[in-house]
Amino acid sequence: MDGFLNVNKPKGMTSHDVVDEIRKLVGREKVGHTGTLDPEATGALPIAIGKATKIIQFLEGEKGYRATMKLGITTDTQDMTGKVIAKSDEINIPEERIRKIFKNFLGKIEQIPPMISALKVKGKRLYKLAREGKRVERLRREIEIYNLNLLNYEPPEVTFEVNCSRGTYVRTLCHDIGKTLDCGACLKALVRTKSGIFTLKESHPLEELKKLPNLERYLMSMDKALGHLPIVKVKERIRESVLNGGPIETSGILELSSPIKEKELVRVHNSENRLLVVARALFDIGDLKRIEKEVVAFKPVRVLGL
Repeated sequence: MDGFLNVNKPKGMTSHDVVDEIRKLVGREKVGHTGTLDPEATGALPIAIGKATKIIQFLEGEKGYRATMKLGITTDTQDMTGKVIAKSDEINIPEERIRKIFKNFLGKIEQIPPMISALKVKGKRLYKLAREGKRVERLRREIEIYNLNLLNYEPPEVTFEVNCSRGTYVRTLCHDIGKTLDCGACLKALVRTKSGIFTLKESHPLEELKKLPNLERYLMSMDKALGHLPIVKVKERIRESVLNGGPIETSGILELSSPIKEKELVRVHNSENRLLVVARALFDIGDLKRIEKEVVAFKPVRVLGL
């Protein structure tokens, strides 16, 4: 039972709580989530089971959210669960100004991760340090906002959808937008609508999964989860070598699904289209016939086996 379960995380549970529940259901120790959702947030939470835990870092990173922020309130956690540290009683911000400010947050921007987060600093989770009353310096991190669309505005609440890179904190996005609007803001509600290939529409409520007799039929295969990576098909004679982490020479390659660039990650299949390893290209490869001498073209970075 190796693959991914797309769970619709309920409100009030931590992502780790969901992992524990799935671990009990499938009877496997190797279970992990692909990206933390706050306890108050809901939505798509892909859970990796068995060998799938080895490829979490290679999954497509784009995230999608539907969020509601409350203008006029600033908290120490950047959401409604925290202590209010500033408040504006009257909000008279035109919708057009909010739309204009949203445009300023598109593209590559920097965020300072919040103290209440799972990010590690010197080996310790920030939220654990925050519980101890400690605050530490956090470095700015570059993230990317692909789109930011206003869905509804009923002062003081703004509902919007956002698609962003891995590592984006929507709480911090709300906080920073509120700062730019000169009124303060915090996150009120959050639903993750997308996590890479996994969508809210195709997710399964945790309580529903608990009642099902056969969870295996709801698993997404590792190969499908890595569908954004090109395929390199290798000859049967080098299969064992590849499964032992051996380099892949051009003479052992059957075909490429598309031209591949240097350092690009690929899925390596055997002749029967079974996923063997995730590998990295050592140089640009477009046409195998143009490579005159035998050279090492790919090196495995994660062995998965048949």
